[in-house]
Amino acid sequence: MSVTVRVPATIANLGPGFDCLGLAIAWHNRITLEAAGTTTVHVSGPGEDRIPRDASNLVLRSVRAWEAAVGADAGEWAITISNEAPYGRGFGSSAAAIVGGLVAARAILGGGASLLALAGEIEGHLDNVSAALLGGVTISGYATADAFRLPPPDSIAVLACVAPGRLSTSKARAALPAQIPFADAVFNASRAALLAASIATGDPTRLPAATEDRLHQDRRFAIAEDAGALARALRADGIAAFLSGAGPSIAALVAAGDAPSAANAARTHAPDGWEIRIVPFDPSGAVVEKHPTR
Repeated sequence: MSVTVRVPATIANLGPGFDCLGLAIAWHNRITLEAAGTTTVHVSGPGEDRIPRDASNLVLRSVRAWEAAVGADAGEWAITISNEAPYGRGFGSSAAAIVGGLVAARAILGGGASLLALAGEIEGHLDNVSAALLGGVTISGYATADAFRLPPPDSIAVLACVAPGRLSTSKARAALPAQIPFADAVFNASRAALLAASIATGDPTRLPAATEDRLHQDRRFAIAEDAGALARALRADGIAAFLSGAGPSIAALVAAGDAPSAANAARTHAPDGWEIRIVPFDPSGAVVEKHPTR
């Protein structure tokens, strides 16, 4: 019995919405799960030289989590992972693995456990996994397994500036302060609300202000200096640029008609080795492309 699941890459935080806001983009990873006599993991594409093939593999861990959640006996699985999205650069590769493994396991084993709750438990936060699961733009609850999906607006485009190197999420989180000033918390709450309203109404005019952040980016730019320089240069040009997830890549939300000029500006400012692409939203989230067959 086998199943194939397509999962989109994601961009989290979107500037002010730390651990709460995310969106899905049309870079896709595919995961095939097949019952087998011995558990194996095969990986191709970005990350194939770094993704583990043992029990620590995130897809396999997620399959095991679904088995435990629904009371299924642990099986032996042949797992094939085909990656398209950049790996370890701030586009939700871990979330795609987690969501893909859970959705594939549910498709084969059935059961009524909460995909979102399990994905958030494994990942540790919901912003990436909710976008990978639901598609579009997502607003996730904090410390509660809940997420709201907004359809991607046609009037807004996504610009991805892919860094040539990697930055681990754990290192990026270690750079964050234990406490922040009250005024900065209020500032970020207001900007996150403004950003959600801008996306919900499809109004790109407020995006530069709505993506401002005082919570996490400056601390992370201290360990990703090229990313910080690029983001600041784009914002000086009026482009709503921000760190893509934990970085080190940069993303931006722009009026759809301005996307080509924003991409040209990014190519002008980006250091050597950066890849600049306009990437469509993914509206669907995780999709079972090949349903279980015996």
